[in-house]
This record gives sequence, structure tokens and C-alpha cells, in this order.
Amino acid sequence: MGNLAEMKHLHPAPLPGARPRLLIPIDATEASRWALAYARRLAQAGTPPEICLLFVAEPVHSWEVLRFYTEEEVRRHFQQRSALFLDEAAARLQEAGLASRSFFREAETVPGIVDLAEELACTEIVVPATHWLGVFPTGLARKLLQRPCAVPVTLVREDGSTVV
Repeated sequence: MGNLAEMKHLHPAPLPGARPRLLIPIDATEASRWALAYARRLAQAGTPPEICLLFVAEPVHSWEVLRFYTEEEVRRHFQQRSALFLDEAAARLQEAGLASRSFFREAETVPGIVDLAEELACTEIVVPATHWLGVFPTGLARKLLQRPCAVPVTLVREDGSTVV
């Protein structure tokens, strides 16, 4: 995966007609990998995307944790943990002949995703279309769709197909 500090550099916005640049948030769930199938579908259709994988770790403010560990120790733990998930996702893409870049952010989840997508001039944020129940849905996709963002959110199913 490389040095996390080196992976945070920014790249210029893509030129018109350039390849799509996808931001794919990755976590411990298998559903977060659905977006990898979407990227493979784009490549098979003749439009290989640039792929940016992101792991967001929410800041730890709990005194129960900070009583025993420093903030730096907690951050380092999540960076190491994120590498497992990001490397696994990158390997799946590499098996399909697709390259990716990996990013780690310590931030609140939705703002962290939106901010990086805008910084990298991504053309899409790709997240799983998981089902949410109840009057007050709280899923990541729903939260991203409710937040103003210059980057469109694409919802995908397990097979990588999009939800219309």
C-alpha cells in the first residue's frame, strides 16, 4: 500500500473526456466491495476508471479509550487496520487488471468521503445500495445523498449494477 502520507497528495482535475475517477469507500463489510464490481463493469464496457479507495476512521473521543492510549496510538492502530481492507480491495481490482490508489482519512465518515471526492475531482462516489428500514434511515448511501456535494453518488448492487 505504501506510505499513507505519500498517498494524500492531490491530482489535477480530469480533462473533459477523461476516464471516470471513482471514489470507493471501503470498510470491513462485504457490501463496501460491491463498488469494485461496478469498476470492473466499467472497464469491461471499454471505460476503465481511475479508482481511489478510501478508508475513513472516525476520530476517537472516548475517555475510556484515551485513558489507556494516546491519540497517536489510536490513529496508528486505525491506519494499520485500514491497510488490511484497502490492500484486499486493491488486490481484487488488480486481479481484474485495474490499478487503484488508497487513502486513509481520520474524519467523520460522510464529510471525510465528500471532502476527498471533491479534492481529487472524482466523477462519482460509489457506495452499496443497502436496504434501510424505518422512518429515519441512517445508511451511508442515504447520508451521502442528503448532503450537498459536487460529486454525484452512484448506488450499486452486489453484482455491480447501478440502482436507477
